[in-house]
Amino acid sequence: MAKPRDVGFPELLTQARIANRLIAAQLRGSMSQQDLVRLLSTTGASNQDIADVLNTTAATVATTVQRLKKKAKEKAAPSITNSFGGSDVDAGDQ
Repeated sequence: MAKPRDVGFPELLTQARIANRLIAAQLRGSMSQQDLVRLLSTTGASNQDIADVLNTTAATVATTVQRLKKKAKEKAAPSITNSFGGSDVDAGDQ
């Protein structure tokens, strides 16, 4: 029987990276890259780390993150429409 050896940080980091890539590979089939970036960015990972997992560039991840932030900001902004789909602002008031 093999004697267990001490495992150091580099080995654990390698194992974690392999696991991340395997999970990302499975998710690529069911999620868009934008959704994967959204998910991975919530982990606190850097753009480069996310890019490594998704096999893309850090610049692509940064652009995707900025687009996601812009969408979230637009979604959070209140819309001024009435229940009929029109604007609450009267044309004469403009």
